[in-house]
Amino acid sequence: MDQISTNQALTMFAKWERENKSIALFLSTPSVSITFRDGNFTPFTDDCLVLSFAGDNVLRIFLSEAAFWRLKPKEIRRDISETIPDIEECVRILSEKPTMQCFLYASTPHVRVR
Repeated sequence: MDQISTNQALTMFAKWERENKSIALFLSTPSVSITFRDGNFTPFTDDCLVLSFAGDNVLRIFLSEAAFWRLKPKEIRRDISETIPDIEECVRILSEKPTMQCFLYASTPHVRVR
């Protein structure tokens, strides 16, 4: 797992969007976890990354509080790779105040509904 800068992460996310990758999110806190699929990056401000999902679900990640790591396929947890098949790339996002981590996954879309 390699730590990357915010700019490197945003560049990678923009590349995923340009390539029409299917975006999935696995979000966890110490007491809960949730998975969203078929996400899209939406225009964001200088300090906020915004992802939208089906059913008007929106996730905002405040960049000043986030640290980013790029994961290699072998570093992805087995339970996640079984839940989200065909993962090509992954970025782990961690915030310690409050404790939260999420993983964004990109894969070649089979059928993408917008």
